[in-house]
Amino acid sequence: MKILILTQPLHTNYGGLLQAYALQQILKGMGHDVVTDRLGVVRKLPLWNRALRFLYHAVQFCILKNYRYYPYRYLFVSFDKESKAKRSIAINTERFVNTHIDTIDLLTRSNESVIDAVRQFDAIVVGSDQVWRATMSDIPTYFLSFTKAMNMKRIAYAASFGTDDLNEYSKMDMKIASESIKLFNAVSVREKSGVHLCRDYFKMDAVHVLDPTMLLSKDDYLKLIEEEDKPCSENILLTYVLDRTQEKNDIIQRAGEALHLTSCENGAVKYFSNVVESNVSECTYPSVSRWVAGFRDAQFVVTDSFHGTVFSIIFNKPFVAILNSKRGSSRFISLLSVLGLENRLISTTNDLLEEHLKPIDYTEVNKILNDWRYLSISFMERHLKEAR
Repeated sequence: MKILILTQPLHTNYGGLLQAYALQQILKGMGHDVVTDRLGVVRKLPLWNRALRFLYHAVQFCILKNYRYYPYRYLFVSFDKESKAKRSIAINTERFVNTHIDTIDLLTRSNESVIDAVRQFDAIVVGSDQVWRATMSDIPTYFLSFTKAMNMKRIAYAASFGTDDLNEYSKMDMKIASESIKLFNAVSVREKSGVHLCRDYFKMDAVHVLDPTMLLSKDDYLKLIEEEDKPCSENILLTYVLDRTQEKNDIIQRAGEALHLTSCENGAVKYFSNVVESNVSECTYPSVSRWVAGFRDAQFVVTDSFHGTVFSIIFNKPFVAILNSKRGSSRFISLLSVLGLENRLISTTNDLLEEHLKPIDYTEVNKILNDWRYLSISFMERHLKEAR
């Protein structure tokens, strides 16, 4: 079967890149011909429509300040106008995409050309990541409203709303999502809360499945990073923190002192927005293999990232996950509760207790993970079996 994966744009987000890689690997392993859209198909909506969507989300962000997102996405349809400096910081992650993920670029085409290209596929798989979060995605696109007249199979795999409610959806988003979700042959979501949202708002049954990164095993990732045979150093407290605060710095310092470990950040040294272009090298993202190897080599992990938490678990590392509500807390809670690791989730320095610094017995965790891996892959196999 010829399959198109539609996910978040493949830029510099390690978790986003690795979930795209993992989903493609699993589908290829089933014998399918698979490509992933590189930048996320965004329909070229009429200017008035884009302007209204921009204004709605800009008000939410700039005035109400109640969530994090990028409102310009609704006004402009091209993501290619980044500065040379910004592109240079992605050189290593770009190399990973070019080497390990088969892609197609639909964003640069006209509407008619996109429709013609998509018609050639037998199925579209939407997911994973926060593809159904209105603040991060174009809702009509990721609910496949543009495929209404097409004869194909549509499956949502581990789609994420990112939150426990749909307050971020405009009335237009709700209307389009409610209508378009009925196009799907099968819907699965990454969080337990997503099952309830699909049922309560869209009258659609959804299945709770694993994030694609967890469909691959530790050994799969070790093969991917074979060239990273040299550990970064010994006695590492690995940190992967997306939103730095003094509170998080204090947690890292306290954990490092208690464990007698040296902290090592598993990402760019500085944020691009905080430096001038002459210092852009400090913002270059390390390679994806180096990022994964960081979890392989760590003695302990502190992270506020969902996928930082995921890879700590895959590599069976002791860790604490700092709740990152801005980026969506439900995904942390959902995953850790499934695996019986809820006690590893903290919010403040005072929450960090001696028990958090102890090793984790992964025997039962790995058993649960293997069971969920089987069920998640079976969901995909079952719904892709039938020809369109």
